[in-house]
Amino acid sequence: MKRPVICGKEDAVPAVTPLSAAQRLTVRAAADAVLDILPNPNTVRAYAAGVGKIAFWLGEYRPLAAVADDEIGEALEALWGGAVVNT
Repeated sequence: MKRPVICGKEDAVPAVTPLSAAQRLTVRAAADAVLDILPNPNTVRAYAAGVGKIAFWLGEYRPLAAVADDEIGEALEALWGGAVVNT
């Protein structure tokens, strides 16, 4: 079987650059890490729905490093911009 032609060069092997730990951290993993540091199970239950919705909105499997600050603000505004404060 003939090897594929890559970048116009037969037998060329593409370079592989390993990702750093920060680049591998997904939005979902970061959300879970936030919930994991909360000591009170009642707080975890109260925050889990909101944190989960934000993670889903941003894309749970996206690298966290790829999420811009303004995207988080946009997600919060879209999800709860019209909500009334109750506490």
